[in-house]
Formats: sequence, C-alpha cells, structure tokens
Amino acid sequence: MPQCHDGDESSAAEMVEVGQQIMDLIPDHPACKEALGVVRASLPASVVNHCLRVFLYAHAFSERKEDKPEEVSPIAAMPVKAHVLFVACIYHDLGVAAAFDEAGERFEVSGADAAARLLRRYGEDEASIREAWLAISVHSSHGIANRMGGMVRALWWAVGVDFGAFPVPDLGVLGAELASSSGWDVVEKELPRLGVAKDLGDAVVRQCLHRPEKAPPNSWSALMLRAKKEEPDWDGVNKAFGAYD
Repeated sequence: MPQCHDGDESSAAEMVEVGQQIMDLIPDHPACKEALGVVRASLPASVVNHCLRVFLYAHAFSERKEDKPEEVSPIAAMPVKAHVLFVACIYHDLGVAAAFDEAGERFEVSGADAAARLLRRYGEDEASIREAWLAISVHSSHGIANRMGGMVRALWWAVGVDFGAFPVPDLGVLGAELASSSGWDVVEKELPRLGVAKDLGDAVVRQCLHRPEKAPPNSWSALMLRAKKEEPDWDGVNKAFGAYD
C-alpha cells in the first residue's frame, strides 16, 4: 500500500514554502503538521496552494451560522472538527502524487485512504475518519457530495469555489483581520494560483495513461483522459477540466 512521507521522492521539485499568515490559520494539531509536510514534499506548489485555499474556504463555509446541512440532505451531518477538516482538504489531491502512480484506485480514493491512515495514527475517532474519507473520495462527484452535509459538502463546495463555480466567501469568520477584501488579498498574495488547473489536470491524466483503472467510466478522470486521447498534442489546460465544476 503506497504511502507518502516527508522526504519521499515526488513530483514536487522542492519543499513548498508556506507563509506565516497562512500557517497561523492552520489548526495546531500534530496530524495537521504531518499532513502539511507530506503534501509540501509530494505535490507542486500550485496544487499545495490550491489545497490550502480549499481549506480556508471550507473552514469559512463550515463556520457560517446560516448554513443548515439538514436542509441539504436527509442524512444528519457530524460536527466539523477543524483539524480533521484540514487533513481532508490538504489531502484531497494527494492521490496525484508520484507515490501513488502504481496504485490501482482512482486518485480521490488514494488520498482518502492516506488521510484515514494518518488520522487513525493520531487517535482520531472512527466516525470522524469516515467523514474525512468520504469528503475526499467523493469531492469530484457532483450530485453526491453536494447532497451531503458537514465536511463532505464543505470540501466539495470549497473546491468549486477555487475553480470558479461559486463566489469566494468572506473569510471574516476565521478572523476579523480577514473580513471582506482583506482576506481575499491575503489569499491572492500568499497562495497564488500558479497554473493549478493545468498542473492538476496533467497529473491526473499522467496517472490514468499509466494505470487506466484509475479512470472508471464517467469519472472526472475518465473525461480528462478521453480529452487527452482525442487531442494528444494539446498542451493547454485539459479541455475536460471544467467538467469538474
């Protein structure tokens, strides 16, 4: 079973730096520290920044008092623990790392499995581990994730925000200094996009070309794999990337 650890050889050219303003917003928990280290050592800066933005958006979403998950789904949602949410968000694209190239599962499941193993080592309760696993594994499954409450819906929604499907939220619920445009300025300065759509799409397709079982029919990965095969010389953002929205 593949696992990523700090120092593993990976697609990331070097350890990605994270500014202090962003570090101060990460829950002070050893699982978060380890998860961030793994992702920084395993993924390109564009994807690391994406995962951190997703956490900020998901955290803001989960803190909104007006959000009532019971109106979204008949399934009661668990309360969201900030440190578990962070692990789910920061690991949601970990499955595209080189360490998982040989894994037969789709990238979402590889990341979910890794998150479950990490959280279990830190003594997290099984219900919270299951919630994190679900949030990661279905985050690209529109029509399922959005009908669930709690962490699952928060992660799905935050990914959509980062790729333009929904408006960027006010981050003021995370701290008064981040209210309105101030928070957006911090995100733009500290977590630039760096071409994440191309990097992420290319990483998914690279794995699927090597292991086609990572792209089951009608999945987001399968749509991008088909687009690549139809236009193999296309060097821009994968033309099916927008299907994620």
